[in-house]
Amino acid sequence: MSDEVADSPKTETINTSGYWYGLLIPICLGLGGSFFSLMVLLSMTSWLLDNGLLFFFALLFQMGHAVLWPSSAAFIFFQGKKSGNLLSKNGALLSLKLYAVWMVVIIAPLAWFAFNFNGIV
Repeated sequence: MSDEVADSPKTETINTSGYWYGLLIPICLGLGGSFFSLMVLLSMTSWLLDNGLLFFFALLFQMGHAVLWPSSAAFIFFQGKKSGNLLSKNGALLSLKLYAVWMVVIIAPLAWFAFNFNGIV
């Protein structure tokens, strides 16, 4: 009769993988898409400056963190709720909360600054 816990760290890692899936996949899709398109836009030269290509990457830059992140988190949240996978549901819920913080703390002040000081700075 021992009072030791029988779970091993390997079992704990397998059990928490759904949480990290629900948390990191939306963040990586949103911010990764935005940063990738930003790198492409910054490295474009004048001979690569096609209007369709420029429009696509500018749209991806804006929509990566504004649309991909919350929509993929909501998808994982509802799939976790539907299947009963509470870990992925909780991870996606935290991802949505972090998205709200991202929009309020980072994006809203930058948008306010760009709107009010357009052309001055």
